[in-house]
Amino acid sequence: MAMIYVPSPNFTRGRQNYKPIAIVIHIMEGTMQGTDSWFGSPKSQVSAHYGVSRMGDIHRYVLETDTAWHAGRVNNPSWKLLIRAGNGYIADPNYYTIGIEHEGTAESNWTPQMYSASSALIADIAQRWNIPLDRDHVIGHHEIYAIKSCPGDKVNINYLVSLAALVHPGTAAANYTVVAVTGTVRVICGLNIRTSPSREQAAVGAMQAGDVISYTGYTPEGENISTNSKWYRDDQGNWFWGGGVIEIEND
Repeated sequence: MAMIYVPSPNFTRGRQNYKPIAIVIHIMEGTMQGTDSWFGSPKSQVSAHYGVSRMGDIHRYVLETDTAWHAGRVNNPSWKLLIRAGNGYIADPNYYTIGIEHEGTAESNWTPQMYSASSALIADIAQRWNIPLDRDHVIGHHEIYAIKSCPGDKVNINYLVSLAALVHPGTAAANYTVVAVTGTVRVICGLNIRTSPSREQAAVGAMQAGDVISYTGYTPEGENISTNSKWYRDDQGNWFWGGGVIEIEND
């Protein structure tokens, strides 16, 4: 995919042991040229990983393996995959999201070129990081920071996701409900860790019997294995099957 690298100084190197689990859609409230300049200034203290122009041009500001400063503030969030840090506070979403800015304002209709370029970019990101292509994993900025309407009502994020799924159909995920609760479990048999609650996703890690794991949510609607369809979500946003663990009561 062709893009121009316009490096921003506003980023944190690495991701503090997190990995990207979602893609955040933003609107620039301005032009691509103005955003290039704003992200290029250390005084702004903001950035995103990518920008998409109304003509479909793509600029890269921050490497995906580093943390852009695009969604760190949290206010009345509706996004259900926010990760809780060990102290009970919400971990900075910048560490586990990738931000894409789009040229225009909240009142601007998106061009076909924007939809095409953005959906192709989303599909590539999703494939690199095994991010499911659904509305839990491709979200608007306002779903983290409700004070803003970003990216506004003119963009159809559902349509954007459906276009991305056409680019890489294998990354599309089945819908499932996440119950946002925390707790601890002990592993009773060897378990693989996956990026969605299904064995169709390649394993990204493994646990051994006796391991004690904290979880940040669960779904009762994962893949049904031996009549058990409950899967737990860990603090990295990955999943493991509930049939291989037992709950532990915290003191």
